[in-house]
Amino acid sequence: MRRRTDHANGPSRRNLLTATGAAGLAGLAVGAGAGHALADRRLGEENEHALAPARSRAGDRDGMPPALRSPTPSQVQLVAVDLRADAGEPTREAARRVLRTWGREIRALHEQGLHTRVEGAPTQGLLPASLGITLGLGASLLDRAGAGDRIPPHMEEIPAFATDSLEPAWCGGDLLLHVAAEDPVVASSAVGHLVGAVAGDVRPRWSLPGFQRSAAAADDPTATPRNLMGQIDGTVNPRSSDPLFGPQVLAAHPEPSLAWMDGGSYLVVRRIRMLLDDWYSLDPGDREAVIGRRLSTGAPLGGGAEDDLPDLAAAGEDGEPVIPRDAHIRLASPENTLGARMLRRGYSYDLGWDAGGHRQAGLIFTAWQADPRTGFTPVQRALDEGGDALHPYVRHEGSALFAVPPVRDGDPWAAHDLFPG
Repeated sequence: MRRRTDHANGPSRRNLLTATGAAGLAGLAVGAGAGHALADRRLGEENEHALAPARSRAGDRDGMPPALRSPTPSQVQLVAVDLRADAGEPTREAARRVLRTWGREIRALHEQGLHTRVEGAPTQGLLPASLGITLGLGASLLDRAGAGDRIPPHMEEIPAFATDSLEPAWCGGDLLLHVAAEDPVVASSAVGHLVGAVAGDVRPRWSLPGFQRSAAAADDPTATPRNLMGQIDGTVNPRSSDPLFGPQVLAAHPEPSLAWMDGGSYLVVRRIRMLLDDWYSLDPGDREAVIGRRLSTGAPLGGGAEDDLPDLAAAGEDGEPVIPRDAHIRLASPENTLGARMLRRGYSYDLGWDAGGHRQAGLIFTAWQADPRTGFTPVQRALDEGGDALHPYVRHEGSALFAVPPVRDGDPWAAHDLFPG
């Protein structure tokens, strides 16, 4: 008689348990493999989203200067230049030559990349990195080139403010190059190529490299970046899809002599040094009171989310305003500046320490607007005259104003409208 456990009568209990265990392990392996595959796919999708800016091409789409488009690349270099004053040639001729050269080279850089223009360029093997090059024109050049009648009244000199500490060497300029990219090598190489291409006609006046957090490093690449003070910087900016974007950001000029700027934008650049040691000596709550926003979320004091409108009428149990009277966002708010609005782009800069041990770091503040007289100027005046609580922790050391024309037919500069001949 055979026992039930004999092989002839079927599998033994031990073998059954072994087989069942093996099947269970196989099931776990299949489940784990599927889970890993799903996680890998999700991670891959997140990586693709984060890396997309480094792989994409920006250029001159939709007639809008690259600097106005979103998302903003993580690297920027601003270079202001002056035309050389050669007695033997009119400024107009030199201006036409510079703009023609830059127009040609910028189109090539946007469409093909620097490595197609310069053998052995440092950008070999690099993706386009959303390279976007924007040109600005100073009123000084139009005046010197005999085109004073083409200077829009919007370009009147920015008034002096009591809290300014401006260095003349970091102000003004005939022309501006605003070069942004997701990669610092791509941005730096483009700047070097463009300045070198017109070196015989221009001399650099000032330059400043800046940066934001990169999309690849961010938990949420769509989130508003922070500046070196740890504050979310750029909240409640107008979007190109907003109905008010055009009236607030884009110039409108029905006058024939100013048609070259119709659809463009006026750019105010401010070099703002941050006194970071003093700033970080404050308690976090005091830093929040200076700005009027929470450090953690960027929400206005008394609010719950970054995009909440500040309640300037809210008062605490002590009767004092929840957002202090001298808080930065209160003084800069449209309610306090007759509705002044602008598109704000902030980049950090860090040049290390000088010989005296002072940190040379802060914010490259760029404000894009339809008219600086109703945009930047009233806001800065309100901060200046209202005793902005942020003033003890910053120094406005550089300032410039440029006209940025629209992109027409792929030409990043309407040179023919300004300097015919």
